Amino acid sequence: MQVVDIDRIVVATDDVEETSGTLSERLDIAFGDRLTLTTETSAGANELQSVIDRNGIGLDLIQPASETGEDAVSEFVEKNGTGLYAIAFQVADLAAAQAELAEDGIDPVGEIAAGGFTEYLYHPRDFDGLFVFLAEFPHAYETNYRLDALRDNE
Repeated sequence: MQVVDIDRIVVATDDVEETSGTLSERLDIAFGDRLTLTTETSAGANELQSVIDRNGIGLDLIQPASETGEDAVSEFVEKNGTGLYAIAFQVADLAAAQAELAEDGIDPVGEIAAGGFTEYLYHPRDFDGLFVFLAEFPHAYETNYRLDALRDNE
């Protein structure tokens, strides 16, 4: 598998406005508008609110869209507080990467597809406790490709 780059870091929080405000104020990082997203995993749907940095850093902040507490992000935040939730890696060939992991018995637990990009989500049990996304698409933060595709799917 050819990993091209770390695409972005995903931070889970219970309040994207507060967390993005803190980062903006203290580190001068700008974030885009809030997006409403749905991700499907083997554990079910996750309704999320997200803000994505506009500086090309590769930082997404996510929070549960509802307060039911019955989704993976809510459980994570309740257990750990605000913190690192996932790392997304850009790969040269997503199908080849998926096939290589499948040979080792590692299958994605979810998929995000919007516009012309696709990401596969892999469970933390397969990566020593780290939630991993693999993606193949033009780099999101140089072209805003991923952001525009996600907005189109809202």
